[in-house]
Amino acid sequence: MRRWWASWKERIGRPGDCALVLSGGGARSAYQAGVLHYIAEAFPDRAFTIMTGVSAGAINAAQLANHTGTFPEAAARLVQTWRAVRLEDVMEPESRWKVLRTLLRRARSNGEQPLPEDTLRGLVDNAPLRAFLKRHLQTTDGRLHGVAFNLKRGTLRAFAVTTTNYSTGQSVTWVEGRDIHDWERPDRRGVRTELTVEHILASAALPLVFPAIRLGDAWYGDGGISLLTPLAPAIHLGADAILAISTRYKRSQAEGDAHDVAGYPPAAQILGLMLNAIFLDTLDQDAAMLERINRLVTKLPPHRRDGLRPIRLLILRPSVDLGKLAANHRPPLKGALRFLTWGLGATETKTPDSLSMMLFDPGYIAQLLEIGYEDARRQHDRIAAFLEDAPRRPPGNGHPAETPEVSGAEAPPAAR
Repeated sequence: MRRWWASWKERIGRPGDCALVLSGGGARSAYQAGVLHYIAEAFPDRAFTIMTGVSAGAINAAQLANHTGTFPEAAARLVQTWRAVRLEDVMEPESRWKVLRTLLRRARSNGEQPLPEDTLRGLVDNAPLRAFLKRHLQTTDGRLHGVAFNLKRGTLRAFAVTTTNYSTGQSVTWVEGRDIHDWERPDRRGVRTELTVEHILASAALPLVFPAIRLGDAWYGDGGISLLTPLAPAIHLGADAILAISTRYKRSQAEGDAHDVAGYPPAAQILGLMLNAIFLDTLDQDAAMLERINRLVTKLPPHRRDGLRPIRLLILRPSVDLGKLAANHRPPLKGALRFLTWGLGATETKTPDSLSMMLFDPGYIAQLLEIGYEDARRQHDRIAAFLEDAPRRPPGNGHPAETPEVSGAEAPPAAR
């Protein structure tokens, strides 16, 4: 594989695009910020020219893609954002009475009359998260001005976030980038657009918990629901190497056989398994498929590969179970969130995965940042070998060394 990559790089005369793929996980995505903090410190001149994110990973990717400073500065800002976040910055839990009122309204409705405008659309109000994102992405109109600036000067080639169209069930990846094309499959599409805070909110709209977001003429929610191939957007965008950061702990055989609950499983245990299956397990399945295709492609001579190419892949994941860590912290007690935690039995399981996704607790976040940083530090050699062929950018805020200079790029006022 390495011999083929070296010859291919020499043939085209430049490093290939290196993509950063960030999966979901709610509050657990603070782990990704810790990993990136170390990578930026250890490899400050490397450049991820393609960034894709889904769910909470879309929020992390947006902050990196929108930052107009150096990679270390962007990573440090991401860590600062996670350290500053509180539950009230992400959501305003709806009252239990409003939830009950909405359920009664729907039960009484015959489906012919539209429900009132104040009908509950999620267990929480996402207005705090919208305000938080606008503040930390430094935008007043919702547009990600830093993304456009980075694309123009050449430090970024594409930024993409994935959502789920609630009307069609399709996985829709929204892309802003240079020299890219739409793609379309029966179950997934890639659409070029100018990305905004609303796209990020849609990608992170955990089903039933957060309200759906209207984009164009349709309603969209969390991109992890229908994204069965989380590596596909980066591949469609031309990545030759992919660094993916998962929030899913890989259990040993003994850990997998251990029971997390005694007796009949509470609803929170079942919900946690469902959320993991929907949002986190697909990355491992997609990675296994990519490695299999890589092996097959390398056995073929170049003229018989039909446009396929080997793609280098490195997945970084937690060294400890982030769900189990959540059991050491007190769950939120407000409104409908109390029902999702105490009411569904989150405190009765040793691995409250559903709780961990909504646990925006300063102590828990600090633990995740530290674990991510230390996990990356321990894997320094693996990361170094992977990033050896990644594009590089000079010190400061300049262009990657291999990218022709783009004239006329002016930093957005908010990012100066």
